[in-house]
Amino acid sequence: MSKYLNMVTRQFDLLDANTRDLFAASMRWMEDHWDESANLLWNTDDAKLTTPHHAIRESVWYAFGLLMRARPGDKARAARVIDTVLDYQFDAPGRVFHGTFLRAPEEPYPPADAVIWRDYDPNWREFIITVFALVLLEYAEPLPGALRQKMDGAIRQAVAGALARGLSASYTNIALMYAFMVCFAGQRFDEPTWLAEGERMAREVDRLFKQHNAFAEYNSPTYYGDDLYALAVWRSYPAVSPLLAQLGTELEARLWRDVAQFYHADLRNLAGPYDRSYGMDMCRYLAILGIWMRLVLDKTRAPLPDTDHPFEHEDDIAFVPLVAFLGANVPPDVLGHFVAFRAERQVERVLADTPRRVATAWLGKDRMIGGEFTSRTPPQSNQFHPATIHWRVEADRIGWVRALYLEPLDARASKNRLEMATTSEIAFLVHAPGASIEQIERDAWLLPGLSVRVETNAVEMRVHPRADSFEIRYTVAEKRPIECMLQCEEESL
Repeated sequence: MSKYLNMVTRQFDLLDANTRDLFAASMRWMEDHWDESANLLWNTDDAKLTTPHHAIRESVWYAFGLLMRARPGDKARAARVIDTVLDYQFDAPGRVFHGTFLRAPEEPYPPADAVIWRDYDPNWREFIITVFALVLLEYAEPLPGALRQKMDGAIRQAVAGALARGLSASYTNIALMYAFMVCFAGQRFDEPTWLAEGERMAREVDRLFKQHNAFAEYNSPTYYGDDLYALAVWRSYPAVSPLLAQLGTELEARLWRDVAQFYHADLRNLAGPYDRSYGMDMCRYLAILGIWMRLVLDKTRAPLPDTDHPFEHEDDIAFVPLVAFLGANVPPDVLGHFVAFRAERQVERVLADTPRRVATAWLGKDRMIGGEFTSRTPPQSNQFHPATIHWRVEADRIGWVRALYLEPLDARASKNRLEMATTSEIAFLVHAPGASIEQIERDAWLLPGLSVRVETNAVEMRVHPRADSFEIRYTVAEKRPIECMLQCEEESL
């Protein structure tokens, strides 16, 4: 192991029981999706490509797990994976995608007028290169010298492309990874301007956080997990940058404390609103925040799906080796919030001043409600869920409601109450196991475990059944304002 790692050695044989169990589940999943002929994992979740394809980023995570496990043959396979991934980096100086990687070898090379997200993903630079940095810091010795040289060349290309991008510090999870990637490259290649740029980004992310004790990408069960990864890398390598190590330690603890305020241990979920989320129940889809929490909680308490059965967003289980290696630094005062629900509470966080954004949440014994006031600004992605309700249906099952994005919407949560305002139409997706469409009326929803009274100026209400949920839509005359209030009754039905 390298002299750089400032904590207990995280080899597989030294992991604690929780971490070992999760690591083993992750490696089993990846080995089930391994393609020996391609030296890559098969991809199961990415909808951008409709034909079967491989996963380049997740394969790098697998390579790190192999190096960490170090069974016979693991190091050789990891070297093959890394060498294969290097072949899929774009060497295209002057193009917007220079230095990033194909998402899958089956996708086409980006055209000259490439469109971000459609034709390429710039974030693969930071995701892949931060793992390369960890490999070179901790597991360089078993890798062939020629491979290490190729990795160095890839890091240089990625940094060149990332510098040209002009990344904003408000793009939190990528900005955090960018800061370490550039600092690491600056130190490794004796490029002081790169080191200075990485530390500049770190200071800016820290400054933005301290304005309101919140990241701009707020309350995301997946991207908070990415944030914690980057911050753990920052605090683990003071030899790369003492500044990043200091800020990483501070920000990591403050982020965990904010998570604790929104987390309901008995419902095993983070209350909304979610600036970015891939699902509504962390026990049914895999969120990277849940991976971090599994390191300090056993299976019965952690907000993770049962990995022995099908679950949603499953490719992110490949992220486990990185989390297991770095370890979770959860402050002692936070851990109790993850073990048992402490007390009913109202939470409010100002997220931005111009335009003003405010997140509110109320958490009670058997339910929680979230809302975000947005000043009617459009969201940055379709992962934005500004109005949410979770409640207990049965001992081990929850129901949930989320507003569907139709128009910019303002929402506020308070005790048993969710108030919303937008233009012309409000729609909800309601997941309530055992619910009947006949019990959903304009002014009242009778759901298993929950009774909801509805007040609205809507002139029409329609209900459409979906596979495992209902869509409830309220409308007024075209382009006129609409308001809607959901009142959860004190006594569940």
